[in-house]
Amino acid sequence: MTQTDPRERTEHAHGAQDERVASAAKHWALRFVSNGVELGAFQSTIQRIERWEQWCSEWGVTARGYEELAEAAEARGDTLTAGESWVRAAICWHFGKFVFIDDLTQQRAAHNRTVADFRKGMASLEPPAERVEIPYGRRRLAGILRRPSGVKKPPVVVLIPGLDSVKEELQYTADHFLRRGLATLSIDGPGQGEAEYELPIEPAYERPVAAVLDWVETRGDVDASRAGLYGISLGGYYALRGAAHESRLKAVVSNAGPFKFGDLWDQLPPLTRQAFTQRSGASSEPDARRRADLLTLEGVDSVLCPTLLVFGKLDRIIPFSEAERSARILGVELVTYETGNHGVTDQAFESRTMVADWLRRQLSAT
Repeated sequence: MTQTDPRERTEHAHGAQDERVASAAKHWALRFVSNGVELGAFQSTIQRIERWEQWCSEWGVTARGYEELAEAAEARGDTLTAGESWVRAAICWHFGKFVFIDDLTQQRAAHNRTVADFRKGMASLEPPAERVEIPYGRRRLAGILRRPSGVKKPPVVVLIPGLDSVKEELQYTADHFLRRGLATLSIDGPGQGEAEYELPIEPAYERPVAAVLDWVETRGDVDASRAGLYGISLGGYYALRGAAHESRLKAVVSNAGPFKFGDLWDQLPPLTRQAFTQRSGASSEPDARRRADLLTLEGVDSVLCPTLLVFGKLDRIIPFSEAERSARILGVELVTYETGNHGVTDQAFESRTMVADWLRRQLSAT
């Protein structure tokens, strides 16, 4: 039997798909696979989707398959398999809702399943996860705290999602940090994950960063004096805001963050523009464009701690020219991947281990 190349199968499936489905698969396939979706599950789900209206529900079909595996494993007493299945289900629910704005009731239901399923599987992670809630004004920000085994009071890295990612998705990056003795605290900030339904996107993201660090200082099981920050995509912009304004940070990594989001508006994928419009609290696309202009590093001359900017030169969502603008900020060191895509998910192992090693060196120094 002749085997078909997986890429050919995916491309063949796109023939009957509408533009938004094809766009989502083209821009984000490697991200899905590098963040917990098996290639086979990705392909089989995409092949079932012809119209964008089916996106969230079909990812729900895949997620429910993992939920059934989890329930069967629990009935047998196979707790590890059950936990791992719950986590996989959560990630599939997340990718069903991540840029799905057409039906907000369906979208929120999928996100609720993301959170619920991940909580059921948290104990299966190595090391296990703890759900935490962090005061932020009159609200609370949800977070996932994990501490490396055998380290009494480890340094801690705060992980910030992007426009359409959530704290649960960041655990595949966090694993690399944890194996190097760094605790991780992944958060849903304003406009992200659990907070996106109550708090709009915050251009001055140093405000939630400050609230998170205030909370970290109340914990006796991590070293708040050795705190780092990692952000990806729009979270990379947020990370640079933190590096420029928060003196308690000892090291910051920005992965694929824009310099000024509004300058990119016309070239962003339509799904990204729609997601930003919704999560910024904008009343219309012109209002969203105005709000996007507020996400800017203009006026930032320097950073307050060692700061690494990681960028793929072939990024089709945030162009490399944005990296060149941010690299002019005093104290920012640019690391370029010549063939890298958005977030360098095409070289996930290489880029994530590089970042993890750099953070370990920066935060382990006394």
